[in-house]
Amino acid sequence: MNKALKNRIINSIELLPYGHDLYLHMARKRLGITYRGVYESFHQAQQQAISQLANEYDVINQNKGEHLEQEMPILDKRVLDIDYPLLFWLSRLMQPSQRLLELGGSIGQGFYSFEQYFPYPDGLQWVIAELPAAVEAGQKIAGQKTEARLSFIDSMDMGKENAVDIFMTAGTLQYMDTSIADTVSQLQQLPQHVLIHNLPAHPTEDFWTLQYLEVCEVPYHITSQAKLVSDMEKAGYRLVDSWKNPRRIEIPYHLETSVEHYHGFYFAVNDAT
Repeated sequence: MNKALKNRIINSIELLPYGHDLYLHMARKRLGITYRGVYESFHQAQQQAISQLANEYDVINQNKGEHLEQEMPILDKRVLDIDYPLLFWLSRLMQPSQRLLELGGSIGQGFYSFEQYFPYPDGLQWVIAELPAAVEAGQKIAGQKTEARLSFIDSMDMGKENAVDIFMTAGTLQYMDTSIADTVSQLQQLPQHVLIHNLPAHPTEDFWTLQYLEVCEVPYHITSQAKLVSDMEKAGYRLVDSWKNPRRIEIPYHLETSVEHYHGFYFAVNDAT
């Protein structure tokens, strides 16, 4: 089928009632990352998923672990334009001998990449809390690099970690059935600084959908921006800065819930200087 004919067919579909929704559904595999359904909770979404296995997203981590030779050359080349607000605040907040806990740092891409832009202070301890397959792969790479500043723990064990100065998470909260306020409140003590990056957020609505990632389908949380800020304030934090980058999420037959931006936030504990 030539391109012109294909475009005419797509345009014809778009003109139908719910045509755009139908196109999104039909183009699911070609689009790569797509979404379906609107649900009130993680568990409700999980019940409707193609597979209901726990830690389904860890399939991606397992694939990385099985192809470490391909991951190694690009570990320190993962910074995008949208990451610069996060880099800015990290470069200002990091101090000698601090502990940084990163939730969902995969195999350490952030740790290896960000150092290309600013020097890490002496005595830094960077701990990544991840799913088991990422922990295993990350430890293997850190061992090969003899990197003593970086360590990995199972995300289920975060509450057992020693006190940390900075808590950071990027592109992870949307896969978790726990709010950021609850997550930091369960740590040994409140971190002085909390950095949230690359989070899909709606100005007011809070709901779950299903995200299709070719190798798996997982519950995906669209956070209410207003609720997140309110919950963090109740947990003892104040909002210092926020940022956003254009990235649209469209859910077929639920276009009223469309998301226009992914967001970032910097919260400081109320007594932080």
